[in-house]
Amino acid sequence: MKYFRIITPTGWLVIAAVAVVLFGLAGLARPSFFGLKFDPFGIDARKIDRLETEVSVLEREATGSAEIAAATQTFHTREVVIRELSRNAEIEARKAPDAETPLDPDRVARIRAADNRLCEAYPAICPDPELAGGGADAVPVADVAG
Repeated sequence: MKYFRIITPTGWLVIAAVAVVLFGLAGLARPSFFGLKFDPFGIDARKIDRLETEVSVLEREATGSAEIAAATQTFHTREVVIRELSRNAEIEARKAPDAETPLDPDRVARIRAADNRLCEAYPAICPDPELAGGGADAVPVADVAG
């Protein structure tokens, strides 16, 4: 306490003025520092707006991610079902009683043309796009002359 006796009343006034200025600056920078709702520069309002915008963006991203995940799952499920149905249809067609019966050449040409159009439009569905136009005959052609 003997150190405080050195400070004169004028010194105490200077210390008090500096403290008031520091608290005043702190109050201007952050009005809630004093527990006040007064915000003359809109600092808290801008911060609230920025945070609300960030929350909105994050919500949209989460919604988009959920939609993408659902669409991916739906696509995968459909792809599995389509492959299974195609495989079953192929096995059934190969086991059919007329599977070895030759077809009319005009019908074979129409079927091959339809296959080629599909392979040109969607190359991913063809087992081998290189053979789409001129592969080996999967369907025997009937000999019309003979």
